[in-house]
Amino acid sequence: MKRKEYLENRKMLMDEAQNLINEGKAEEAQNKMKEVEALDDKWEAQAQAQANFDALNKEPMAFKGMPMEAAFGKDEKAKKIEDVIASDNYLHAWAKTMQGITTLTDEEKKAYDLVDEAFTHTTGNTGIVIPTTVAKGIWEEAANLYPYFNDISKTYVNGVLSMVQEDTSSDAGWYEEAKATEDGKEAFKTFTLNGCELSRAITVSWKLKEMAMDDFIPYIKRRMGKKMGAAAGYGATHGAGNANKAKPEPVGVVTALREEKDHPQVIVYEAGKLTYTSLTNARSKIKSGYSVGLKIYANNDTIWNALANVLDANKRPIFIQDPSNPGKFRVLGCMVEEDASMKNGEILFSNAAAGYHMNINKDITMTTEDHAKARTTDYCGYAVMDGNVITTKAHTLLTTETFPVAEGPTDNQ
Repeated sequence: MKRKEYLENRKMLMDEAQNLINEGKAEEAQNKMKEVEALDDKWEAQAQAQANFDALNKEPMAFKGMPMEAAFGKDEKAKKIEDVIASDNYLHAWAKTMQGITTLTDEEKKAYDLVDEAFTHTTGNTGIVIPTTVAKGIWEEAANLYPYFNDISKTYVNGVLSMVQEDTSSDAGWYEEAKATEDGKEAFKTFTLNGCELSRAITVSWKLKEMAMDDFIPYIKRRMGKKMGAAAGYGATHGAGNANKAKPEPVGVVTALREEKDHPQVIVYEAGKLTYTSLTNARSKIKSGYSVGLKIYANNDTIWNALANVLDANKRPIFIQDPSNPGKFRVLGCMVEEDASMKNGEILFSNAAAGYHMNINKDITMTTEDHAKARTTDYCGYAVMDGNVITTKAHTLLTTETFPVAEGPTDNQ
């Protein structure tokens, strides 16, 4: 299915759904919207398959957090270790170790030792590898508060990763048969993703550590998810990156838009006076081709005190509940996502998946440190990642502020 065919079919289905809504046929409209969702899923699957093929065609990728030789030279061993990390035996061994419990079953000890040997001695990682289900839970918790970080494209390649970044591009042209083709004016630049250390700690009292394992694991997921999510979310949106060489951080999308010469993708509006025209102007700055997957990201205060109050020329609200997704709202057809990393007054139109890329050099691990006098234990989560904007044309920022240097993440989540 070609992109043009997809867009034409989607528009036809959406028009039919709107007509059914106008006719009061709610059930038929819901069924028609399900057809739109199915079409979107089919297109996304096709696009993802193409992206995966392109990635494989350019450069091999390693398993998450695993060295290249483990991914390709020792396939069976790498697969076995991944299976162990995802097993209940390793989950229980990890949780007991985090709680300071030394009595492990034979199966738990075997699983723990296998993973410890593979990562501590092979990669030099001194942290304890987090079980698959716990790591997934931590990032899911982070995604709830910081959906922009969840939506961006990610790879898991150890070491330095170079990416092509779109700069400018000329239009394609048609020529008479005898006329020579002109040289194109496409301009590209590259950026290098190295690795910025992301580390956050939570403190747990010894008394609290004695909770049941079934309570301890969700507790760690929630606490660490908020901490790691705050840093990761900030990095993807407001990371200082190039703006402050003293800070080894990713380049946030907001930072990149503010640093761009003449700020073509930034619109400043007066606080309390967001208008319909400002929003349509921001939407118009998104380059054609990035509409599918375009969302709006803002924090709770901005959503309900700015976006929700905008009216169109006919005095009708444009902040409309999505009938196919309860609890979600749309503006100008774009899903609105509440993201805690955005500042008050900031409204970001962004195709996160197509316009931003992050490489995770090392997935999350955890170490502990006991404090006898205070009778507490610090749990320190650690990961290595770096990110940058692929093209600024996939994003537009509405803001009430000028362009101060980005500040660090808040750590009071």
